[in-house]
Amino acid sequence: MAARNPNFTTQFQEFMKESFEKESSQRLAWFNKRRSQTVNRPRQLEVFRKKITEGSKPSEALLEKLPAIGKEARHARVKADWNDPLLENRPQAPLEIESEMRPPSGKTRDTLYDGFTKEGKGRYQYLRRRYDTIPEQKFEFPILSSWDYGWRLGDVIKKEDIKKPPFGRTRIVNDTFYNRNGIGISPPHPSAS
Repeated sequence: MAARNPNFTTQFQEFMKESFEKESSQRLAWFNKRRSQTVNRPRQLEVFRKKITEGSKPSEALLEKLPAIGKEARHARVKADWNDPLLENRPQAPLEIESEMRPPSGKTRDTLYDGFTKEGKGRYQYLRRRYDTIPEQKFEFPILSSWDYGWRLGDVIKKEDIKKPPFGRTRIVNDTFYNRNGIGISPPHPSAS
């Protein structure tokens, strides 16, 4: 509950009301006074308008430098005859849609049609399996730029090398990104100083 202002009396309220009314009447008076006066508009637009209308025609020297306008050669379009026997014998390339994501395994695909989502089977189980699959197994290459940071991390660090520390988090970034010597020296730990 907020405390009331002890100075906010009826007299103070009337004073504020009067000052607001006075300010608004002053603004209206100023507006009426300025409305009757002609506003000094910049003449820049008039100058531009004159330059455009007077100088719209290019000079004769410029016209002489331009190449002559000739007729463009137009080719007559030939409509394809779909009854042409040559078109029937021509081999057509199969349409293949390249997908960024690899198709699921047969076992995962079979879960899609096994049961109902309401029961926790079927589509639910299929999507759960696809979600649990790591991106390196689902995609040939990283689709998003943010995936570059963790892409193929298993090639750099083996799971056996990662040991859970008794306190705190693992130092994957410090151990893989920074060099022990040279330019990329890891920053000193704050507790070391």
